[in-house]
Amino acid sequence: MAFKRESAPYRPEAQSLGGIPTKAVDIPVCAVFMVLYIIAGALHMATFQKNKKRGKKFIFGGMMFGLCKIRIVTLSLRMAWACYPQSIRLGIAAQVFVNIGVVLLYFVNLFFTQRIVRAQHPIFGWSKFFSPLIPIVCAITVLTIIALIVGVIQSFYTLDTNIHRIDRIIELYGSTAFSAIAFLPIVIVSLSTLLRLVPSIRGQKAIDKFGEGKMSTKIIIVLASATLLSLAASIKAGTGYLPPIPLVSSSDPLVSEPTPWYFNRGIFYGFGFGVEIIILFFFMAVRVDKRFIIPDGAKGPYSYAGGFVFAGESGNEKSRLGQRDSTRNLTGSSQSLQSWGGSTRRSRSKAPSVISWGGISQADTEMGVGEDGIEPVPYVTVDDGGEIAKPANIGGAGQEMGWDSKTGKWKLRPVSTMSAVSAALPVSAREDV
Repeated sequence: MAFKRESAPYRPEAQSLGGIPTKAVDIPVCAVFMVLYIIAGALHMATFQKNKKRGKKFIFGGMMFGLCKIRIVTLSLRMAWACYPQSIRLGIAAQVFVNIGVVLLYFVNLFFTQRIVRAQHPIFGWSKFFSPLIPIVCAITVLTIIALIVGVIQSFYTLDTNIHRIDRIIELYGSTAFSAIAFLPIVIVSLSTLLRLVPSIRGQKAIDKFGEGKMSTKIIIVLASATLLSLAASIKAGTGYLPPIPLVSSSDPLVSEPTPWYFNRGIFYGFGFGVEIIILFFFMAVRVDKRFIIPDGAKGPYSYAGGFVFAGESGNEKSRLGQRDSTRNLTGSSQSLQSWGGSTRRSRSKAPSVISWGGISQADTEMGVGEDGIEPVPYVTVDDGGEIAKPANIGGAGQEMGWDSKTGKWKLRPVSTMSAVSAALPVSAREDV
C-alpha cells in the first residue's frame, strides 16, 4: 500500500508500494497475522504431505505454504522495523517482502484458470496459442517483481531527482501490472464459460472433467479469489497514482500534515495481509487440492479425465469417464480403474493401467478377467483335447490403437479373436504413433 513517509531517513515526496512504516502499535497486529499465517501454512503443508503419500501431487499446496513462510518473514521484519524505526535496511527489507508474497496467489489463480479453460475447451486449451499464455504472464510477473525490488532499493540510496522519477514510474507500472494480472482470471474464465454456452461450441466437444465437484463450483472459486486479489491490487495501484503527500506543511513553524484515510493502517493490513489470509483459509475450506487436481503427466486434449481413446471415432477423442473414477485411475489408487469399450470396471491391481486401448485395458489382460467380470480366462480357447489353443487372428484389421497417458503418445498392438466373446488379445505395444 502506498504510504506517507514518517521518519527522517525517508524522502518526504516518495510513496512506495512497500507499506506504511511500522510503529509500536503495529507489533500486536503483526503478531496476530503471524499466528494466522502459521496456522494456514501448517494446514496447507499437512494436506500437501498427505496427498503426496497417496501419490497425488498438488504443487499449489506447496506454493501456498511458501506464501505463508514469506509472510511470516515479512511480519517479523515489520515488527523489527517498529523497534528500530531509523534502520533503513530493515525498512527496505520489509518493503521488498511485502511486494513478493502475493504473486504466489496470482500464480495459483492463473493455473487454476488454465485448467478450467482446458477442461471447457480441450482443443483450444492445449493449442499453441493458449498453452504459453499463462507461463508468459507468470514470467512478466517475475520480471516486474525484480524491477520493483531494484526501484525500491535504489530510491533509498540516491538523491538524483531523475532517478527518483524513474523509480516512481517503475512503482506505478508494477502496481498497474499487478492489478491487471490479478484481474486476468476473471476475464479468461468468464469468456471461456460464456463461449461454452454457445450451442455450436458446446455440442462440438465434451468437457474434460477433472478433480472432484462440479465445474460451476470451480469457476466460482476462481472468480471469488480473483475478485479479492483484484480489489486489493486496485486499491494499491489507485493510491499510488495520487499526488505525494508531504510530511509537514511549508508554513513556519512546520506543522505535521494529516494522514489521508487511504493511508491508514486498517486499509494497509486489511487489503494486504487480510485478503491473503481469507483466500488461504478459503482454499483450504473448499479443498482446492481435490477439486483442481489432475493426473500426473497430463498432456494434450482429454488427458485430465484419463478417459479412453477409441480409434476410428471423429478426432480419436477419449470417451468420458466419471470424474471421481477417472482421476483415481491415474493418481496412484490401490484399486485401478479398468476401462472397457463402453463402461468401467474395477479390479484389484497394484499398478494402475497406463495404456488405454480401444476395447480393453492392459491391466485387465494381466488380471485375466473377462469382459463380463466372471469368466476367469477369456483370452484363450480350448480345443477338443482339452489343450489351450491360441485363437486365430482376425482377418482385416490386425492392430488396435490405444493412448498412453504417461508418454502422451499413441500405441499400436496386434489383435486376435477369442472364444465366446468378440474382443482383442492384448500383446505388448509395438510402436508409437
